[in-house]
Amino acid sequence: CMTLPTLNLPNVTSIGTYAFNNCQGLTTVNLPSATSIGTYSFQFCGVLTTVNLPSVTSIGTYAFGTCEALTKVILRSGTVATLSSTNAFINTPIASGKGYIYVPRALVDSYKSATNWSTYQFRALEDYTVDGTITGALDESKI
Repeated sequence: CMTLPTLNLPNVTSIGTYAFNNCQGLTTVNLPSATSIGTYSFQFCGVLTTVNLPSVTSIGTYAFGTCEALTKVILRSGTVATLSSTNAFINTPIASGKGYIYVPRALVDSYKSATNWSTYQFRALEDYTVDGTITGALDESKI
């Protein structure tokens, strides 16, 4: 996967431990049906910038650790996902306050107070999508 720029797996429901670890060419991940992201799944994907996880319910430890370009994580589910550890996004712009996790407006406060999520910055999806909904594409001009 060293030259794979985009990962789009519409029917995969779970990403296993180390599945895409160290995929140096990966810039975008779209996993519309995935509910579980395993430990170390995308760790060391150095140029990964955007992750779209509409259905995710759990994210493992170091899942996106040391993804040095990761600035956007999009969580569209109507419930707060379980985050195994605050280290899920260690050594990323998300962890250093230079990136955002986009969630439905109704869940922003819940994420801010949820276990292991409180260290990150959140934005309401509705404010940053093209059509003002939680399902629309992010409008890069608003970010």
